[in-house]
Amino acid sequence: MSLTHLRHAPTRETQAVAPFTGEGAYHGSTRRRAPTKPARLNAPLGDEMTPSTLATYPADGSRPIASFEATFPNVYAVERQLRIPTQEEVRTDGVVFCWCPLDEAIALAGPLTKSVLEAMKELVVGDKRFVYVDSKIQYFEPGDVPVDSQHWHLDGSIVARGPVVEALGHNLLHDMRARLTSERVPPRYLAYQSSDHCATLFATEPVTLTMPELVPSFDGLDAAIRALAPPSASQPPSTIVRTDGLSLHRAQAASAPGWRLWVRVVETDREVVLDASILECYGTVFRLG
Repeated sequence: MSLTHLRHAPTRETQAVAPFTGEGAYHGSTRRRAPTKPARLNAPLGDEMTPSTLATYPADGSRPIASFEATFPNVYAVERQLRIPTQEEVRTDGVVFCWCPLDEAIALAGPLTKSVLEAMKELVVGDKRFVYVDSKIQYFEPGDVPVDSQHWHLDGSIVARGPVVEALGHNLLHDMRARLTSERVPPRYLAYQSSDHCATLFATEPVTLTMPELVPSFDGLDAAIRALAPPSASQPPSTIVRTDGLSLHRAQAASAPGWRLWVRVVETDREVVLDASILECYGTVFRLG
């Protein structure tokens, strides 16, 4: 069985649904979700993913986590407006992806996803070693959420685990200072959504705030961004938008019933090799109680 792509014929009756907890699940996750064990990304981190801030902390956890002035540039640009597909085109597209190399995904994709990926390929900057594709085909009832979180967050956050993290009292830490202040170019993203009934919300102007340089989750960041209420925009239907690993965004609950194709292309210096499939649960929708 392939770990990076799945052929399926979704129906409303077979759409996987789980209770919304706000704890995060895979895309946009901040915590592990039991009982399903997430697949590991078996690969060297690469400079863009190295938790360099954590390296300044002593192994015994005696230094408290410091704060810093964080600036999120919030890159957000609508690059292409594509034809809005029918609901049946979305439902029957037939193949979804998880960390699949772009050229392989284009060769395997259904007609709708293939047209999106071909348009995305023209927009790839090309300064990173690897280009991967994630995609989902999901059916939403009003109020459903595409991931188990509605927190403001960054994709491609630098995650650290190990003895120093445990000495600081956590299972994992996101190295926010390393992500926001590194001279290394962060991961680049192109994102597509076929409709606007469950659109991602993106911050559209820079945000500066004081926050811990290492955080165990995006809870505090989310609360701070909601309090600041920066200018933001919901992604228009059937558009390709450009963001990066410094761009705040969050999921929104569906406003109407229907199918949605979501596609993301990632340009990264990190080689990703999955050790187990998460595709079967990757398209789960989360229902508010």
